[in-house]
Amino acid sequence: MDYHLIACSGARTYNVLGVPQNNGGEVPQIDQGYLDTNTTLVTISIGGNDARFGDIIQKCLLSFGAGNCGDKTFETAVPGIINELVRPDIVKTLMTIHSKAPSAKIVLMGYPPLISDSGSCLRVGIGTAQLGLSADSANWLNDTAGTLAAAMQGAVDDVNEQDVLAWFSNPANSFAGKGVCGNPEQVHGIVKTLTTSDNPALDWSLLNKYGLSAQSFHPKVGGARLYANSLERTMAGMGL
Repeated sequence: MDYHLIACSGARTYNVLGVPQNNGGEVPQIDQGYLDTNTTLVTISIGGNDARFGDIIQKCLLSFGAGNCGDKTFETAVPGIINELVRPDIVKTLMTIHSKAPSAKIVLMGYPPLISDSGSCLRVGIGTAQLGLSADSANWLNDTAGTLAAAMQGAVDDVNEQDVLAWFSNPANSFAGKGVCGNPEQVHGIVKTLTTSDNPALDWSLLNKYGLSAQSFHPKVGGARLYANSLERTMAGMGL
């Protein structure tokens, strides 16, 4: 088996398709030479950054009081952007992969609901004196993740109608109760222990003064296993 991992943190659909990222200038994945007529399987997670989840989480964490950060003003309307812009961009990405690797089966990996226990570990204080992620905001974030999952499934359905062999693997059930603040927690909450590749000033546009690692709000080792479980179930359903 010839296997290559070319994932890149922070990538949006246009980075995969041709625009180098500004966090190292890595060649877009579509142009790295691994997709051809011999490729049999492609797995990809894409859409979360297009949906502006990073900025959304930061604004929610910077909230005061018990309100819902879904009422805040974002760069683009959420979740409208997910259906109107992100879904067609995912379709374009999947179709481009298919054009490069026409024999490949494509698995679009989804994202889990990030927050468990209503985000209880991500706030301090009570009521109007509360700082951080409110319970209402945590529920709104998970609902928005559900909207993204539905759009990702819709994108797969769209390319299936164009005779592209694609599947959507939704890990939501595997992560139930195991997001940030969960038990056991399998998604990192706020991580301040930096790795050599971390660049908080670049990775966190709103929280750049706090020295957060890019590991924050990404799966732990156990979470990677949960992702693998989801992928394995999907591949079994594909006959692989």
